[in-house]
Amino acid sequence: MPLFPLILVFLSTFMHAGWNLLARQRQGQDIFLPVLALVTLVGIVPALWAEVALTPILPLVGGYLLWTGVFQSLYFLGLLRGYDSGHFTVVYPVARSLPVLVLALVDVAQGWPPSLWGWVGMVLIAVGCLLAPLESWRDFSWRRYWQPAMGWILLTAVGMIGYTLVDRAAAQVMNPGLGTAVGGFGLAVRYALFQAATTFGAYWLLLRWQRHRPPSVTKRNMWTVIVPTAVCMFGAYTLVLWAYQLAEQVSYIVALRQFSIVIGVAAAAVLFHEPAPRWRISMSLVIVAGVVLISAGG
Repeated sequence: MPLFPLILVFLSTFMHAGWNLLARQRQGQDIFLPVLALVTLVGIVPALWAEVALTPILPLVGGYLLWTGVFQSLYFLGLLRGYDSGHFTVVYPVARSLPVLVLALVDVAQGWPPSLWGWVGMVLIAVGCLLAPLESWRDFSWRRYWQPAMGWILLTAVGMIGYTLVDRAAAQVMNPGLGTAVGGFGLAVRYALFQAATTFGAYWLLLRWQRHRPPSVTKRNMWTVIVPTAVCMFGAYTLVLWAYQLAEQVSYIVALRQFSIVIGVAAAAVLFHEPAPRWRISMSLVIVAGVVLISAGG
């Protein structure tokens, strides 16, 4: 995998872990809707201006934006309910493990099979993610995964697979031809801003359908939670969209993003005092080994 998209993905992992930790810290409070509203409010006018002043992308990716809004709304709903009913160090790793190998199979179907070391790395990442919820080897049981949060974890994984495939396809439509980094960042920013608007609409409708009314956002929450979450979420998403334009295998990018699990699990052990920190950090190191194999041999 080329060095530049590799750097972009690693930068995004820190932002991604950051906004998930902020969401977990506000357990019971939906911060996703106000975050999406803030990004849309700040960015929609510049994005529309760019559509007029520059080459428009809406005719190319309008359909993709609608689909990614649907899948992102499912992703956020799964995270919201999952964090309410389970530990961060269970919900976050398991929700992110399934898409790694599923998207690898998609790459194979599209004629971009991973190398041998790429496959080994992705298997290590998936194994580390799946074992992270345990507290030791002796605790392994399928019943540990069959808990109230599991349905929401699966919904999160489905949403992630869906929006990843849609966004990858949209990135290639916007900027066909790998390696065209110049201008790719601007396209990624514009797509991310439009995506925030479509996801806000889809997520609002989904919450209305569920008859879930989010609590109002206080002024203190706005500056201590909503704004930092918006910055991290938008930054992580934009960097990954940029990386999609520069690398062939989407499964490698998704796998490398799982480095955020290492950051998140270690931080959760300190911040939230969740159980079995040594075991879960060890499983995070298994994930790191997979990341290294993909980076060096993928």
